[in-house]
Amino acid sequence: MDTATKSITVLTGALGVWLMAFPFIVESPSLDTWNDVVVGGMIVTLAGYNYSREWIQGGPSKGISGILVLLGGWLLFAPFITGVTGGLLWNDVAIGVLVTAFAGYNVYVAPSEEQTVTHMPTNDT
Repeated sequence: MDTATKSITVLTGALGVWLMAFPFIVESPSLDTWNDVVVGGMIVTLAGYNYSREWIQGGPSKGISGILVLLGGWLLFAPFITGVTGGLLWNDVAIGVLVTAFAGYNVYVAPSEEQTVTHMPTNDT
């Protein structure tokens, strides 16, 4: 297992936890709060899946990492759509940039599905 992808996956999950907690830390109720909770939960769940997949198959999933890239991209635009300003806006933008970059790296280095084929024993005598 690649130590870099393992670390990046853990950091991505930690960013998801931070995204969910930050609106409650600054006590700012808004529509963006629920967006952050839902998207943060999705990031944590998908990063957890990628982490377990790395242990089992030796690398993150390109598909799951691609979804994480999309979620990071959504975070770049969501605060402008929901109309938040200040700390919540910049938190979402910063988390969006980091999640997109980390997941994009995992997409780049993840083995293709053809390379992760499980080897079955043969019955050659």
